[in-house]
Amino acid sequence: MKLNQNAKEMLAAMALVGAVIVALNAVIAPANARDMFSWSLGLLAVAILVWIWMRRDATAARTDDAAKAAQDAADEAEALAKRREVRRDVQPVASVEPDDLTKIKGIAVGYQRVLNDAGIRTYEALAATSADELRAIFSAASRAAPVGLETIPQQAEFAAKEDWDGLREYQDSI
Repeated sequence: MKLNQNAKEMLAAMALVGAVIVALNAVIAPANARDMFSWSLGLLAVAILVWIWMRRDATAARTDDAAKAAQDAADEAEALAKRREVRRDVQPVASVEPDDLTKIKGIAVGYQRVLNDAGIRTYEALAATSADELRAIFSAASRAAPVGLETIPQQAEFAAKEDWDGLREYQDSI
């Protein structure tokens, strides 16, 4: 039988109150009517069993929620790993000269190395990479994401168009 939590609590409370009433009746009643003690023990046992039943269901619900959260986290990690694998499979074109990605605000030489290792060597490739993908690349390299990570693709877009004045204006505004 599937009862909601309120019904279970009310059932347990009723059994407990009944056990107390029967026990008081047995104490107050004359000696020849004290055969109600077994009833009070029975009702008390029912109250305890209902309480255990309530706890078991509450624990099962928490366990189900934890299992679902763990599965969601595993699915997200797997998706991230697939994106990272795809990015690592990208090989730079040999004829393309790598751009100086350090002209982008927030990318130092160390960050440029991480991006180059991930196959991002040009402003065009950097502009085509989302902030989430960049975050995943830096995370995979065990590096903290640069400050202003969300602005990097937009800056790279200016650099890819060789709009250096637009890049400086944009960098001054962030």
